This record gives sequence, structure tokens and C-alpha cells, in this order.
Amino acid sequence: MSQSDPGQPLLDYAVISDPFPLYARAASNTPPTALHIVVSNGGGETVYCREILFSLPVGTLAQSLLSVDAGDGQAQDWTVTHLQGDSTQMALPAGDYANFSAKPTKGDAAVDVSGVTITLENLTISDLPGTARIEIRETATTDQGSWPVSPRFTKLALAKFPAPAIPAQAVIDFHADRLEVAAGDTVNLSWRGPTTLDYKIAYGDGKPQDVGNDLTWSGRIDRDTTFELSYTIGTATHFLTTTVAVKNPKLTGVEVDGDLAVTGSTDLQDVTAHEAFTTKKTLTVEGHLDATATATVGDSLEAKKGLQVDGDLTAQQALTVGGNLTVTGDATIKKDLEVGSAWVSPYKISTSGGSAVKFAEGIEVTGASGITIGGKGVVVRGEAHRLIYTGKHGDGKLQNINYIGDSIYMADNGAAAFYFE
Repeated sequence: MSQSDPGQPLLDYAVISDPFPLYARAASNTPPTALHIVVSNGGGETVYCREILFSLPVGTLAQSLLSVDAGDGQAQDWTVTHLQGDSTQMALPAGDYANFSAKPTKGDAAVDVSGVTITLENLTISDLPGTARIEIRETATTDQGSWPVSPRFTKLALAKFPAPAIPAQAVIDFHADRLEVAAGDTVNLSWRGPTTLDYKIAYGDGKPQDVGNDLTWSGRIDRDTTFELSYTIGTATHFLTTTVAVKNPKLTGVEVDGDLAVTGSTDLQDVTAHEAFTTKKTLTVEGHLDATATATVGDSLEAKKGLQVDGDLTAQQALTVGGNLTVTGDATIKKDLEVGSAWVSPYKISTSGGSAVKFAEGIEVTGASGITIGGKGVVVRGEAHRLIYTGKHGDGKLQNINYIGDSIYMADNGAAAFYFE
């Protein structure tokens, strides 16, 4: 048997949007919307349901709910299908609609006290505020031996409100994934906020980088960095900041008015220290190192373009200077001292004011000029040299004297002069 006059639906229907309330679309990148349709049995009899058809109006009018015929659906123990053409036993409404068919997965389902929630998602809401009506066609009965010839019909009104202005406080939680990184590591930034805003990130030189509508950004840093997130609402630009520390920073220049203490390895371009500075490990300066007070290096020190220390200089390991080395106080080098490529002009060590240069383990000279003091050559004890005698003896001829050791005896009343060849 069948019912000739189906009348009103046997089930009750209510709808709520996500997000709620429902706003008309404000921009092309507005996030998609979901509709949750609650189907329940408010009567005293069990209702058996075969299919429910939801028709959402599509268009550009105020009464249009969607701007495009698109979307998906789901429900527990039900199959929800976005209809493309005639794939239902029901007659589809005339006009522009997005049609969704909901059917129970196990035949004619009994809808009793539990009800069912059908979700239509990934929907694009139309642009104009207004009230749209969702058409509902229900194939249901209380008697499984008698089904209606035509589906029962009703409508649900759903309002689209004008989109409100976005408050500045809508953008929050701007932070990095790590508080401290190593030089050259990647920093990942994220924040929460509307995806309808255009965001920018600035750091370093301050030039903003466009992020678009994304809520994340990644980049590499070499030193402590403060990041600035900016976004514009109306005519006002708003800012949020966060800072990431770098445990081994790479710096282009350092000027220190107080004490500078470095406990790890540091790679710098140029350094100027107006007070004493101490490094407990290796210090490498790509440019010039200028210390107006005491400089103490616990490990090796390399200054590739010159080193000037107005106080005492102490290097526990090797000292390498690519340019001029000037120390006005005492210089203590516990290991090797390398000046230029050889101890020959224009590379040299010089002292002033009667200061002395002391070497604990000897001097090695690889250049051809040797070592001179006051313009005169230096001989080494224990080596044989040719001694030239410039006094007159006997026949008045110059005498050549060979010597071994460190003593020469000549009875010439002081008239003789000697020099080494």
C-alpha cells in the first residue's frame, strides 16, 4: 500500500552552521563552511526512512545560500552523496541547487530516540547577506507496508549575516617552534588568525616578506633575531613580535664598551673591544681585531686582517695574524706565532722604547735575510763562521781567521776589528 497525500515530514529538522553565526562571504579566500542538520523523531512512533534529499539554492542573490554547486557530506551509518545529475529516485527541484542525497547504509533505517546528524561540508557561501531556504524532501513512513508515492516536503530558513570587521585581537599566538637554535638552522614561525588577512614577516634588514594568507613561515638565521609579524585591518596596520636566540652567532661586527667573555667558538668579521675581553676557546676574526685593553685567548687566535692590542696580549695556543700585529703591553704566546709568510720584509716583529722580545724555546728563521740587531747580523753559538780581521799584522795584509766556539784571542792592542762573513 502507499500514501497518496504525503503531507508534512514525519521527522523534525534543525540546522546550524560552522562557523556560527553564518556570514556572507567577505573575500575569495574565505574558509569553507559546514552545515550540521539534525534529524530527530519528535513523535511517539518509530519512523522508517529510506532517503532524504537536501537542496541548497546556488547563485548570486541574497536568497542564494551557495555561490557554487560544490560540497561533500557525511553521517554515521548513512551515505551522503553530492548529486551530479539524476542519481536519485526523487525528482530534483527546478532551478540552481546543490543537491545532497542521504540514505541509510542498511536499508530502511528506523529513526527513533537516537536521531541522526547529517553534515554538509566544504560549502562556499554566497556574497550577499540574506535569508536562504534549504528544501528538504523526505521518503519516510511509520508503516513499512505503506510508503508515500511522493516525498514529504519542508523548508528550513537560514540567515546569512554581513561579515563583521575583523578585530586586531583576532591574530594571536605568534611564536617560534624553538627558543634557541644554532647558526644557520631553520626557524619555523606560526600564529593563529583569520586566513582572510594578508600577513608579512620582517627581520634583519627590516624588509617585509609577503606571507599571504598562510599562518606559518620558515627561514634561516645566523644571530639573535627578532621577527615582526604585520597585518592590515581597514586602514590600520598591526604588529606582533617574537625573538629567537642563536647559541653560536655569526656577526659582521662587534663593538664592546665593557668586558667581553666568550666561552665557546666564535666567528666574527670585525671586533672592537674598548675594555678587556676574554675567550676561553678559539676566536677567529675575518677582519680586524682592535682591543683597547687586555686581550686574553684561552685557545688559538686568528685575525685575518690585523690585530692591535693596547694592553697585554695572551694567547694560550697558536696566534695567526694576516696583517699588522701591534701590542703596546706584554705579549705572551704559549705556542706558535706566525707573522705573514716568513720573517722577512715586509713581515717583521719590532719593539720600541727598549722593550725586549723573549722566546722561551728558540727562534726558527726560514728566510734568506737571517736575523739582524741594529743592522748587524746575529750569529749562533756553537756554529762555525768565517771571521774577517780588519787590523794590520805582520806584512800588513788582512788575515782570515777561522774559529770554532765562542772565544777569539788577538794580541793587537785593540787595533783589530772583526766581523763575520
